[in-house]
Amino acid sequence: MNTASRLIETLARASGTLAAWLALALVLVTLDGVFFRFVLNRPLQWTDELAVWSMIWMVWVGAIGVMRRWDHVHIPMFLRLLPLPARMFFIPFAKVLTLICLGVILWYGVIVFQGSFHSHSPSIGVSNKWIKLAIPVGAGMMALCAIHLIIEDIARILRKDYAYFENYGAMEFGVADTEAVAESASSHTI
Repeated sequence: MNTASRLIETLARASGTLAAWLALALVLVTLDGVFFRFVLNRPLQWTDELAVWSMIWMVWVGAIGVMRRWDHVHIPMFLRLLPLPARMFFIPFAKVLTLICLGVILWYGVIVFQGSFHSHSPSIGVSNKWIKLAIPVGAGMMALCAIHLIIEDIARILRKDYAYFENYGAMEFGVADTEAVAESASSHTI
């Protein structure tokens, strides 16, 4: 594994850990808000804001790990019908299109973050500028992962690693289940 791969893996692990901590904070803050509101009848105003902020950051940071593994929801059925040379084109091409979309999101995320139209939260007093920062941070890190994935695909093409493209999407939901059912049926025949 080269240095770039190690850095991307470290980024993905760190983002996953941060997303897990943010999810825990979201749960604890929400439970705290429910407890104070419905049990003690003394609602805390800041719990709603902090829960929403945790969720926003959790989504954008957690998506980094999903991007690194290219685990976004997709249906490879039509891709699997294509001949191998077409697959070798379309798989990296989909990642390039994703990178372009991330670039647009990153661009506008920076514009929004640098804008002058930010308000302050009513209960905590923090500028919502810091919540909006999740957009360019998440999109920028996902763009780095997408670039790395595109480079890996191009390297596979140059190495003539056709097995990767041949098997792409084969272990998706349904295929493995069908194979397991077929194995189970063959082992239980009388």
